[in-house]
Amino acid sequence: MKGFGTMRTHILFGLVILPGILLLASCGSSAPDASAPARAVAVNVIRAAYAAVPNVILAPGTVRPRNRIPLAAQINGFVRDVQVRAGDDVRAGQILATLDAREAESQKAAAAAAIAESEAALDEARKASEVAASMRNAARASAELASSTLERYQKLFGTKSVSPQELDEVRTRRDAAAADLEAKETMVAAAEDRLRQVSAKIGQAKAQANRVDVILSWTVIKAPESGRVAARMVDPGSAIFPGSPILVLESAGNPQVVADIPENQSRHLRKGLEVVVAGAGDSSGPITGRIAEIVPLSDTVSHTVQFKVDLPQGTSLQPGRFVTIGVPAGSRQALLISRQALRENGQLTGVYIVDGASMARYRLVKAAPYGSDRIELLSGIAEGEEIIENPAGGIQDGTPLEVRR
Repeated sequence: MKGFGTMRTHILFGLVILPGILLLASCGSSAPDASAPARAVAVNVIRAAYAAVPNVILAPGTVRPRNRIPLAAQINGFVRDVQVRAGDDVRAGQILATLDAREAESQKAAAAAAIAESEAALDEARKASEVAASMRNAARASAELASSTLERYQKLFGTKSVSPQELDEVRTRRDAAAADLEAKETMVAAAEDRLRQVSAKIGQAKAQANRVDVILSWTVIKAPESGRVAARMVDPGSAIFPGSPILVLESAGNPQVVADIPENQSRHLRKGLEVVVAGAGDSSGPITGRIAEIVPLSDTVSHTVQFKVDLPQGTSLQPGRFVTIGVPAGSRQALLISRQALRENGQLTGVYIVDGASMARYRLVKAAPYGSDRIELLSGIAEGEEIIENPAGGIQDGTPLEVRR
C-alpha cells in the first residue's frame, strides 16, 4: 500500500507541472525577435539657416484717453447737485453738477438795477443836452444879429447918421449876446460831459452784468466734450473753493498709447513712424498706429524716453489696456522655423534633429514666437543642422528615419 501511495503522488505532481510547461512553451514561441531592425519613419526636414528679418524693439505701453480734463470750482460756496458718477458716459454740453448760485444771482439783480438806473439817467442827460444845444443855437443867432447890427451902426456913425449913445447901446447889446452865447456853449459842454459820464456808467454796469453772467456760468458744470467720468471728488453739500476738484473727465474718442523705450534705443523714434500695437489677449490681432509725439527729455530714474502713438479710428482698445508697441529698428539675423517643428515635453521645449546615423534626436532649445506660424530659435541649434519639419506622434529619441530632403 505504501508504494501505491508514492506512485499516486508522483502522478498528481506530473499532472500539475505539465500544463505549466506547455504554457511556457506556447508563450516562448510567440515572443518577438529582438534582433529584428526597427522600421524607418519617413520625414521631411528643415535645414537651419540664418536670414535677415526686420528688427523690432518692443516697448510696453498703456492705452490712455487723448484728453484728461479736470473740472474744478471757480467760486466759493457748496455743491448743490451732482448728476453723474465715475464710469458714466457723458455727451458734450451735458450738465454734470450745479453749485450754489445765490450770491451770483443777487449780484446779477444788482447789476440789472444799475443798468436800468443808468439808462434812465442817460435819457435825462440826452434831453438836457438837446435843450442846451437849442439854447446855444438861439444865443448864437442873437450874437450874430448883434454883431451885424453893430457893423451897420459903425458905418452910420462914420456918416454922422447916429449918435455916439446909440452906437454904445448897440455895442452893449452885441457884448451881452456874445456873453450869453458863451454861457450857452458852457451849458452844452456840461450836458455833453454828463452824457458821456452816464454812458460810461452804463458800460460799467453792463460789464458787471457780463461778469456776473460768467460767475453764474461757473455754477453749472458742463461736459466740455463727450467722454467718460473718470473720477468724482464731491457730493451734494460739499464745501468748495476756487480750484477745488469736482470731476475728472476723459475723452472717449481717438485714444492714444503712451509707451516708454530705453534711452539708448530712442534714436529709432520719429514722428509719423508706423508701429505695431499688440494688445494683451486681444483676439482682433495687432493693429497699426503712428507715433504722434516724442517727449524730448528722458526720465532720470528709469532712463527711458516716453512717446505717444495715435490709434486708428474705431479701435477696440479701451483706456487702461496694457499693450506692446513694436518699433521698427532696421534688420537682424534670425533662425526661423515652422511652429509645427516645436515639441513640448512637460516643462521642456525642443525639436527633433537628424543625427549622422539618420536617427531622431530630441534637442532642447530656447524659442520665441515670430508671427502666427513661425518661431525663432534663440539657442540650442547650430546653423546647418537638419530639423524634422513635423514630427509624427511615433517619433522618439533614437527612432530611425528615412529623410526626405
